[in-house]
Amino acid sequence: MEQIKKLCREQPLICIICILALISCFAILSATPMISNKVGNPETLWLKQGAFYIISAVMVFIIYKIGKDQIYDKIWIIYWILMVLLIILAIEHFIYTRLWPGHHIIPLVNTAGGATSWFNFPFLSIQPSEFMKIAIVIALARITKEHNDYYLIHTTETEIKYIWKCMKVVIPPALLVLLQNDTGVVLILLVGAAFVIFSSGLRKQWFIFGFGLISIILLIGAYLFVYQPEIFEKFLSSHQVDRFYGWLDPEGTYNKEGYQLFNSLLSYGSAGWFGHGFQSVIKVFPEAQTDFIFAVILTNYGFVGGLITVGAIVAFDIIILKIGLDSTNQQDKFMTIGIIGMLLFQQIWNMGMILGLLPITGITLPFISYGGSSLLSYMIAVALFIDINTQNNIMKNRSVIQ
Repeated sequence: MEQIKKLCREQPLICIICILALISCFAILSATPMISNKVGNPETLWLKQGAFYIISAVMVFIIYKIGKDQIYDKIWIIYWILMVLLIILAIEHFIYTRLWPGHHIIPLVNTAGGATSWFNFPFLSIQPSEFMKIAIVIALARITKEHNDYYLIHTTETEIKYIWKCMKVVIPPALLVLLQNDTGVVLILLVGAAFVIFSSGLRKQWFIFGFGLISIILLIGAYLFVYQPEIFEKFLSSHQVDRFYGWLDPEGTYNKEGYQLFNSLLSYGSAGWFGHGFQSVIKVFPEAQTDFIFAVILTNYGFVGGLITVGAIVAFDIIILKIGLDSTNQQDKFMTIGIIGMLLFQQIWNMGMILGLLPITGITLPFISYGGSSLLSYMIAVALFIDINTQNNIMKNRSVIQ
């Protein structure tokens, strides 16, 4: 017991990850009656998620032993390896959807949900874009630190140079992921990049410009949707248009795109404080183990189950934020801001779309939703934070001795 207390005191991140792993596996087990056979045996998905966590733990240990500085130094090699994989997937998606519809010519590549984003291996599917989002944040953190070390005084010229450097890193992979028709990951990637860039020390004029540009895009989109729907639909794929209308009118589009959201609303809307119970099925909704895992938790365990889940997620966010900001290394701090930005975006968007407040975009709930690539990618960040925390503890002990 004393060793557990010591571990939680020295490495709280490990303890909260264990809690999230238990919530994730139990939630996926609870979703079993609603999981389609197309994704494998529904009875074993929670075991596979547990296996993903075990594999992730081994990976965390290896990265921790290697050290975060080695990852930082090799980030450009990692970046370009992932770029090659994204190019292969983008080409394959073009062939599969346009050049030779319905046919794959590159081995191991898989298309699901309208996106060509995976390499299928016998026991694991790898989604390079999930790892790219972490690599981009680390790369931008490195660029930001080097830029601030070189330019002690910020001017408009130096800031434009910095933004251009960042765009050269962010835009190519974002476009490649977009060509794979994976809008959700593109949004996450761009949010993480934006958090790093705006934490770099840019002057407030850039904030005003950035928020102004986003506001204009949203206003134009709203205008086109209301007054020029035929033009609005040209900017989105048919799959995205269906999801958008399903979000706005789930009941009216129940027989098509609104089916998933409307059934989830009916399911957890009557769950009360403690839910309908383990593996309860009020209404079936697709993707219960991934996009809609939070709806499963609310349905089965009600408000209390949802509150415990949100509490664990918030605790995780606070811990990594504190670890990163306590570091004396500026690159650690910039990376922390990027990672926390992506996590908050995914968490808020996923829960928001479950509640019907935001469009359904295929964004999963980190550490809770079923999936190997998403979990493994974020566990890379966890390994870096454990290393940062170890160094923070060493620095604190030195200051106490002195």
